Amino acid sequence: GSVPMLLESVAIDVTNPDVRLVKLVGDAAMLVSEDGEALLDAALRFIDAGHEAGEELPALRVGVARGDAIPFGGDWFGHTVNLASRITEVARPDSVLAEGRAVQAAGDVFSLSSAGQHRFKGLSKPVNLFRVRRPQ
Repeated sequence: GSVPMLLESVAIDVTNPDVRLVKLVGDAAMLVSEDGEALLDAALRFIDAGHEAGEELPALRVGVARGDAIPFGGDWFGHTVNLASRITEVARPDSVLAEGRAVQAAGDVFSLSSAGQHRFKGLSKPVNLFRVRRPQ
């Protein structure tokens, strides 16, 4: 099985009425949700499902950002989308990294640890990042 097909099945597995799969681009999947808790839950399930898919799928990384985004032509655009993509790039394999607004929107359901502040190109202020895990 090819990685894109495996990735697609993993991404579809974690969707639900509150979390939609927007698209797959190469080895990346974009998911959107208005529900902060549902989105982080899906992000963690994405990592778990990646493990279950086995060796054929490389370790997955997830970056989560919350804010305004512009839907157009079945895709989403804007600052928040770009930020999520950049957070994904700094996330460790097998981990979910989220910025402060995404974490706040999820309430107290998850176990968080600070991943420090990151400066991203094009952003004037550093972004507080948090590693998200299931509560122990």
